[in-house]
Amino acid sequence: MSLITDYDSNGYDYRSYWDDRDYEAWAEDHALENTVPWLGSPEWMVDFGGGFGRNAKHYRTRARRYVLVDYSTTNLRNAAQGLAGDVADGRAYLIRADLNRLPFVDHAFDAAMVVRVLHHLSDVEGALAEMGRTVRDRWLLDIPIKHHVLGLARAAVHGDLAAMRGPEPVVTGHSETPFYNFKLSVVRQRLLDAGWNTRLAGSVNNLRRWDRSLPPAMVRTLRPAVQAVETAVRHGGRGWFGPSQFVYANRNTNELALRATDSLAARMCCPACGGWLDWTPDAATCESCWSAYPCSDGFWDFTVRAA
Repeated sequence: MSLITDYDSNGYDYRSYWDDRDYEAWAEDHALENTVPWLGSPEWMVDFGGGFGRNAKHYRTRARRYVLVDYSTTNLRNAAQGLAGDVADGRAYLIRADLNRLPFVDHAFDAAMVVRVLHHLSDVEGALAEMGRTVRDRWLLDIPIKHHVLGLARAAVHGDLAAMRGPEPVVTGHSETPFYNFKLSVVRQRLLDAGWNTRLAGSVNNLRRWDRSLPPAMVRTLRPAVQAVETAVRHGGRGWFGPSQFVYANRNTNELALRATDSLAARMCCPACGGWLDWTPDAATCESCWSAYPCSDGFWDFTVRAA
C-alpha cells in the first residue's frame, strides 16, 4: 500500500510551493486548457489529490458537479475558502480520503483527473486500481516519468542508465518525502490490464526550472521564446521529453451509470468495509461497522482510523 505524504506537517501550506514558479504554473495550465476538454462535460467529476483546488478552474464550469479529494486538511480548508461559492451551491464537495481506500462506490464518477499526485505513491499499481474503479470511462493522468531527457542525461553521467531501462520506479528526494518516477510503458500497461485504453496527451513542464537561476530581466526577455518551445514540445515530446507526461485514458463498460440526479451520498460508501452510510449534517456513520466520518471546516473526513 502506498505511503501518504503528510502535507500538514510543520504547518506547510502547499500554496507557497507556487511562489516564484510562474513557468511551472503556466506550463501546466496551458496543458490542462488543451486536455481537460477531452473529458467532455461530465455530470460528476472527481479531482484526485486536488489540493487546495488550484486546477478547479479548468473543470468547474464543465462539470455539473465535482468532488475534490485530498488527504491534507490544510489543503481542504483552503479549498473550502476558494471554492466556497460552488460548495454553497451544491456543485462542489470536498472529501478528505486516502487514495488507497476511497469512500466511493464503483463507477461513481463519469470523469476524473489526477495531477501532481502519482509521484507520492509507492504502490502506484494499487492506487491506480483503487482510483480507477470509481471512474466510469474518462480519466486524465499526469505520470511522472524517470526516462525523460534530463533524467537520461543525469543517469548517463552517473552510470545509472540500466535503472532507466528497467520496470521499477526510480526514487528521488529523501526518506521523509520520497518522489517516485515511473517507466511510462509500465504504467500504461497497468491501466490496460484494468481495461483502460490510453493515448499520450502531452509532454509537460519540458524546460523545468529554466527560470529559477536567471536574473528577472533575462527571464522576462526569454519567456515568450521559452513558452513557444514548451508549446511545441508538448506535442513533439510526448512519451519521452518532459518529466510530466499527460495521458488520457478511456474505456467501454457495460455497467449502468448512476443517475445524474443521484446525490453524492448515493455515490459513497464506508472506506473501511464498503458498507452503506447513514447521514446527518455533521457526520456519516457506516451501517455495518459503525465507523463515523465527521464534517467540519467545510469538508468531510473519510480517512480510516488506525485500529
